[in-house]
Amino acid sequence: MTGGTAVRRVHAIRKETEDRLNRSGLVVMLLGSSGRGLDERRAVAHVLGSRGIIALVPEDDFPPEVGPSVIEEEILERSDVDLVFLSIESWGAATEFGQFSSNPRIAPKLRVLVRPEYHPVHSPSRSYLSDLYLTHLVRYGHVYPVDGGRQAPVPSAKALIPMLAERHREIKALRPSNITK
Repeated sequence: MTGGTAVRRVHAIRKETEDRLNRSGLVVMLLGSSGRGLDERRAVAHVLGSRGIIALVPEDDFPPEVGPSVIEEEILERSDVDLVFLSIESWGAATEFGQFSSNPRIAPKLRVLVRPEYHPVHSPSRSYLSDLYLTHLVRYGHVYPVDGGRQAPVPSAKALIPMLAERHREIKALRPSNITK
């Protein structure tokens, strides 16, 4: 193979890879607390949308006349939802985590975002919730410490979610058999 042929081959592989990534759809759900948490989820949805990733925020995208404990589970169990990011900053979000982490159709999609002081690796907390984080971490490997602008050396949810979603999309497009659900 000559130098020019090798370069053309590499360019063809690059174009094919870019085309596969552009065709690859990704649907993520952003769950968490209301108030400041809702504002943050909307901002993350905007960032993901600008990258071609469909990001659902239940307060904006689901019918208000159906209870969240019913509609969220119904939608999350569907195979077209790839990832579920759950930022646990309230008792409601902690309850969602308890509900979804025990559902075998949802738990593998779940990416749990917790404050560093509650992350089972970064804190000696012995609460039931921290224990459940550890169980989920061991079973599925997706419990992430996030920092909302404090001084802990961990990323914010706004930085972490797009990074994880982008990598998931790349793997889904290029190595789909490596995605476990």
